[in-house]
Amino acid sequence: MVFRTFTSLIKLTGLLLLATGLTACGGSDDDNSDYTYSYIQFYNASPNSATVTMREVDGDAFGSAQFGDSTSLISTDSGELELEFIRTDSDDQEVVVEEMTIDLRDGYKTLIVLTGDFSQPEFIEFEFERESLDDHFRLMVMSTMLDESQYDFYLSEDGDPFEAANFLGTISYQELSELTFWDGDDDSDDFDSGEYTIYLTNPGETEVLFESQTLSFSYDTEYVLALRDISGAIQNGMTIDAVLNSSYVTNITDVDADAQYRIYNSSNLDTPLTVTFGGNDGEDDTVFTLSAGELSEFTPIKYGDYRVTVEADNGEVASLNNKLITLNQAESKAIMIHVADNKLGAATFVESGLPQSYDKTVSFINLVGEFEDVDFYLVRSDETIDTADYYTLNMEFGESNTVVLPSDYYEVIAVYEDENDEQVLLDRTALYGFTEDENYIVTVEPAEDSSTGYEIRILY
Repeated sequence: MVFRTFTSLIKLTGLLLLATGLTACGGSDDDNSDYTYSYIQFYNASPNSATVTMREVDGDAFGSAQFGDSTSLISTDSGELELEFIRTDSDDQEVVVEEMTIDLRDGYKTLIVLTGDFSQPEFIEFEFERESLDDHFRLMVMSTMLDESQYDFYLSEDGDPFEAANFLGTISYQELSELTFWDGDDDSDDFDSGEYTIYLTNPGETEVLFESQTLSFSYDTEYVLALRDISGAIQNGMTIDAVLNSSYVTNITDVDADAQYRIYNSSNLDTPLTVTFGGNDGEDDTVFTLSAGELSEFTPIKYGDYRVTVEADNGEVASLNNKLITLNQAESKAIMIHVADNKLGAATFVESGLPQSYDKTVSFINLVGEFEDVDFYLVRSDETIDTADYYTLNMEFGESNTVVLPSDYYEVIAVYEDENDEQVLLDRTALYGFTEDENYIVTVEPAEDSSTGYEIRILY
């Protein structure tokens, strides 16, 4: 197999669509069209980064990207362009992370990739010429893994196994390489549109480290695949981002990647709860106990569909039987056990995969069965709930939501509106520092020793 580094991919500083039918903006639909503008896009691959905005110095913003996301593709005129990349700190002040000048050319796309540890970020510039394609696509691959490892890249057709896959080359850190199709024809040397499976191994080895689902390459455009670290609730592992010409980045996980979960007992029962986590036939059940107010540690587990049964040892409340919990590859899920109408129940949500070093992706959940429209406000020392910048409103019982906020100290206030549309306080906290590199969960739940009968709990 031939591997080539595309000569016009220039390192100046140093989506895939699943078969389920995700869409994104692609290349040209007109065989005779030419790309007459210059194009620029920013992709964030730093696993402990803040949200970063790309903008012209003393000019317009071109969009922002969290870790694992990109800006939209910007069409602009050719020539020099002075750029700055900024984040916002806890005082809502802009911090310039990087400044750079790029030279844009008509018909070419410039992709700027943020890599490395965000304490010493690296902004890498790549350039390649865009082409009008017909029933074909181009494939470019790079690694942004912090350990700077190399990987052998294989591709098979129509979900064929690794033994039938084609070796396309070795992928290196911070180097964008264009791969060559193994079965080019008279019409094109580019890849035929269709379904493929990705395999990764260590260089020169045959043990598969990563296997994708069967993926549909259905757009006539350039696909950029970025191998990157996993962040957020799951700290270890590798995933692949597919960057096309839109702000939507498709994340591709290893089909054999583990999942994880943690469980919280929000009940006020005097007796502990027994939780049984059951898998498929032939798998042993996991059984453990949780006291009132206890949050379990993260538990790694094979991906799949599980049944969860929760029982109170004294039979004080009705049990929760065979609740279905689905855990997908590389997914972390929180399971929040509650009591309503003298019955045990559970609400679940997926925990954030974003880094928590600078911006905090906080999960909120209403565990008060009496109210269907609870509001949470995060109020800084110079704010009230009327002026607070961060909040989530009208949360029903068992409903969860997330709010992304800068690392800072906040008073958390939970209220509901009565039949007269008047706000009634459920609970409030003292100023609390959302400052640690943790996945925070904020609940409001019944409490016997609270003056209002309810309390806010901040879990991590």
